[in-house]
Amino acid sequence: MAPLTPANVSNPMLGLSGFPGLEMVHHWIGIPIFSAYLFAVLGNCTILYIIWTEPGLHQPMYYFLAMLATTDLGLCLTTMPTVMGVLWFQLRKISKRSCLTQLFITHSFSFMESAVLFAMALDRFLAICYPLRYTLLLTTSRVLRIGLVLLLRSTLLLVPPMVFLQQFPYCPGATLSHSYCLHQDLIRVACANTAFNSLYALTLIFLTMGCDLLFILISYSLILKTVLGMSSGDEGHRKALGTCVSHVCAVLAFYVPVLGLSVVHRFGRHASPLLHVVMGNIYILLPPLMNPVIYSIKTKQIYSRILRIVSLKIPSMASANLTPSNPSAFLLQGIPGLEAYHKWLSVPVCTIYVVIIAGNCTILLVIATEPALHRPMCYFLCMLAAIDLAASTSALPKVLCIFWFQGGEIQAGACLAQMFFIHALCMMESAVLLAMALDRYVAICFPLRYGSIFTGSLVAKMGIAAIVRGTLLMGPCPFLIRRLSFCRTNVIRHTYCEHMAVVKLACGDTSINRTYGLCVALLVIGGDLLFIGLSYCLIVRAVLQLSSHEARRKAFGTCGSHICVILISYSPALFSFFTHRFGHHVAPHIHIILANLYLLFPPMLNPIVYGVRTKEIRERVIRVFLPGRDTAKPRPD
Repeated sequence: MAPLTPANVSNPMLGLSGFPGLEMVHHWIGIPIFSAYLFAVLGNCTILYIIWTEPGLHQPMYYFLAMLATTDLGLCLTTMPTVMGVLWFQLRKISKRSCLTQLFITHSFSFMESAVLFAMALDRFLAICYPLRYTLLLTTSRVLRIGLVLLLRSTLLLVPPMVFLQQFPYCPGATLSHSYCLHQDLIRVACANTAFNSLYALTLIFLTMGCDLLFILISYSLILKTVLGMSSGDEGHRKALGTCVSHVCAVLAFYVPVLGLSVVHRFGRHASPLLHVVMGNIYILLPPLMNPVIYSIKTKQIYSRILRIVSLKIPSMASANLTPSNPSAFLLQGIPGLEAYHKWLSVPVCTIYVVIIAGNCTILLVIATEPALHRPMCYFLCMLAAIDLAASTSALPKVLCIFWFQGGEIQAGACLAQMFFIHALCMMESAVLLAMALDRYVAICFPLRYGSIFTGSLVAKMGIAAIVRGTLLMGPCPFLIRRLSFCRTNVIRHTYCEHMAVVKLACGDTSINRTYGLCVALLVIGGDLLFIGLSYCLIVRAVLQLSSHEARRKAFGTCGSHICVILISYSPALFSFFTHRFGHHVAPHIHIILANLYLLFPPMLNPIVYGVRTKEIRERVIRVFLPGRDTAKPRPD
């Protein structure tokens, strides 16, 4: 061990951490994180460019939005080098001076963002409560002075703890718990009394972010009181509150991760280190990523300008009545008859989508990092998880846009692409379920030959065959739709571009489309179900020939998860298929709800079923998120 000289104690190299326990897949984790950084940088640069070049946006609210985009951009550019250095290049060391510089800039931008959000809340309060005096109260010069005051507040308040952090000695080998420098981390590894820094940091958070959040809540209480006192009716209330939606979303995107990270750091001493790291990355990435998306969707001028930049045309609501031709765009209606409840319906849909992403990504990570799970059945489970992620992501973001922002417009090409991917992926999922049934059949009926039959190369070939089959069977559908004329309307009474929902809009002969769709559905669902049923008949016959009751129970137990997944996947699919084909008197919203259940339930429940029923997956998840818990205890079946 090196001697503790004054040089290496006072100015050491500090260690940075990645994702504990997942070091082997850091390069894979780096891909979505880098993508998030890239989208955040591009999104905020786009916001700044549009506000700079669009004279109609030279207003106080958009000046504050430009400040918000600048702070988000600074936050991304400050943390990205060390985060990506750890994940992709194993650069796990940082000098104390560089760490202090990064810490100062990161926290300054965080405090600045909190202050800007408070200023934006004040802007909305003045615009709604004092509309006639708004332009007199918030002039351009006053907005600039507010921005300067916020900048000085965010930087000067950080000077005292930075002086102490510079003077603290740091022991060699000190490793931070994140891939970037935070104040809480640095005082944890200092070899000195850090009571002042801890108390000052806690007081500073309460005086800045705490007070900002308090004043934001007071502003919205006064706004709500004013709006409810208006005599213009529901339409006036909706318009007034509609101007605040983007800001409320931005406030939630910032404060929820901040509060979560603070709670984990203060009270989560026994929580998994992985939880600290995940919360830290959400705190850094979520606001810069979401703010440009929120304001681009909800601000008409920004939305229109972005579409002009990429040379797109906004589909007009007036285009619902078309001349006989191929429309350039369609309009997704959502759930007919339940439009008033779209925002409420978005809550469970968004929650399920988050569960889908978390559950299936967990399955993929656990199988990738657990050598005991590198076997054929788990490879098929990986395929199932990847397909579920892709299928839900093909549809649910657009569904949420319809529910939240009435963003039902979709270009014709995008509609056909969405239709192709959703149906092709569903066909692939059916093929994977058939392959899993075949895997169970060989494992139970020919256990001694299972290892030689189900090799890695065979599993890969079966996966490729599933992809090729889904692609080839669904490939003709977009071209068959392209030849149709849509002379009645371009409004699709659905939440996504489903094949039959699009075909029903055509005014010509659609018999070829309907016949082909029916044949493919019967071939895929009917054929796969037939062979799955045949496999289980042979499995039951083989198991019933076993002499031991315990052996029968174990053999059937290995099929329990797969049977549950089959029921979860095929039940909504069959209901949706039969109501579309034969349920002419069924209410339209029932069709749509069944179709959405078909895309929501299997991707959500499949990881839960396999996570609960597969011992290795269950124990690996418990080790990651509850490291202190004993997973060796037997689980009664």
